[in-house]
Amino acid sequence: MAGLYEIWQRAEVSRRLDVLSGFVAMCVAGDDDARRRLAQLVSGADAALSDSPPDLMVASEHLDELVWWADTEWADHPYRPVEARPDEADRQTRDYAKDLRHVALPVGVRDEMGRIELSLEVRFLALCRQPGLDCRTRQDLFYVAGRAAMALDLGHLEAAEREIQRMGQVGSVEQRESRCG
Repeated sequence: MAGLYEIWQRAEVSRRLDVLSGFVAMCVAGDDDARRRLAQLVSGADAALSDSPPDLMVASEHLDELVWWADTEWADHPYRPVEARPDEADRQTRDYAKDLRHVALPVGVRDEMGRIELSLEVRFLALCRQPGLDCRTRQDLFYVAGRAAMALDLGHLEAAEREIQRMGQVGSVEQRESRCG
C-alpha cells in the first residue's frame, strides 16, 4: 500500500489538475485542437498518477504545462482559479488524500472505519448537546474529536477508538464537576 506522503503528493497534484483542467476546458470549449491538447495533458497526468508506483514527476510535468498554458492564455481571465491559500489548499488536498487512502484499504477495514466514524459523529453530537456544557469542555470535545478524525484519516482505527472513549470522559458530568470543584 502506498505511504501517506505519497498519497498526499498524489492528492495535491490531482486537486490542482482537477481545478485548472476544468477552467481550461471551459475556455477551449469551441477549439478542437485546444481540447485535444487539454485531453492529452490530463490523460498523461492521470496515467502517471495511476501507475504503480505513481510517477509524480511526469504528472507534475503535465500539470506544470497546464499551469503555463493557463498563465499565458488566460492570466487576466476573471474566472481563472487562483492558487488557494495554504490552509485551504491543505483542506482540499486532505479531502483528496482521504479518498485515495480509502480506495487503497481492504473492504473490511473501510467498513470498520465507517462504523467508527459514525460512532464518533453520534457521540460528539450527543456530548455537545448536553445542557450546561461550559466553553472549555466544549473546546476539549472539539479537540479530542479532531484527534479521533485525524486517526481515522491515517487509518489508525485503535487510536480513533481510544480518542472516542476519551471524548466520552471529557464530556462526562463527573469530569466537568471535578474541574470546577
